[in-house]
Amino acid sequence: MPTPQRLPIVNSDDGTWGDILRQYLMKEHTNDDTDNAVNGGHQNITITAGTTSKAPITFTSSSASLLSSPTDGALEFDSSSAFYITTGSTRKKVAIYDDASGATGDTYYRDSGGNFVRLGIGSTGQVLKVASGLPAWGSVSSGFATATKTATTYTITSTDTVIFADATSNNVTITLPAAASFTGYRFYVKRIDSAGNTVTIARSGSDTIDGMTSFTLDVQYTAFAVVSNGSAWYIL
Repeated sequence: MPTPQRLPIVNSDDGTWGDILRQYLMKEHTNDDTDNAVNGGHQNITITAGTTSKAPITFTSSSASLLSSPTDGALEFDSSSAFYITTGSTRKKVAIYDDASGATGDTYYRDSGGNFVRLGIGSTGQVLKVASGLPAWGSVSSGFATATKTATTYTITSTDTVIFADATSNNVTITLPAAASFTGYRFYVKRIDSAGNTVTIARSGSDTIDGMTSFTLDVQYTAFAVVSNGSAWYIL
């Protein structure tokens, strides 16, 4: 008769207590029948299914439960977040999110507290943009953003597309942003005045513009278009 898969029963298992208890403990505990320090530790863990009143695993909540010296492979819980410690004793937070109101196509991003935040799916035709440092759905622009610049100096930003340079009252220098930070960006500069002052397109830092350090628009209504490849600006 096979040894029962249970704990011994008082007054029912006389003479077989040792065999039953041994089998019960060895199901998940290490034992090589020698005086070995590793014996008794878990060799595997089988977790039975939870119920509506009891979870399979429950961490005791405590603000002091994190290890003072992280140990590789450890799991921790500090009342609000779960952590896993990877090789090198690096504590990594387990990202979790509330999916109670989720929908197909939703996107999740990391907030300032290291948690997942749900961004609901956008509407047809919308594109994912950045607003105040956070992802947000928005409409595709139907045209170019334009701005007229009359000051002596102006540096192009990511919100610019077309710059109208007006040098009626003074020389105007339009400076391109760093090419390394604007890979794939395209900008247009057009001179709209007929004065004798200069309109200069200047580089940022050590960037080049078709190998040059600057470019000049000498004639009214002449235009200039450039694109960055991540290391330099090229005239189109």
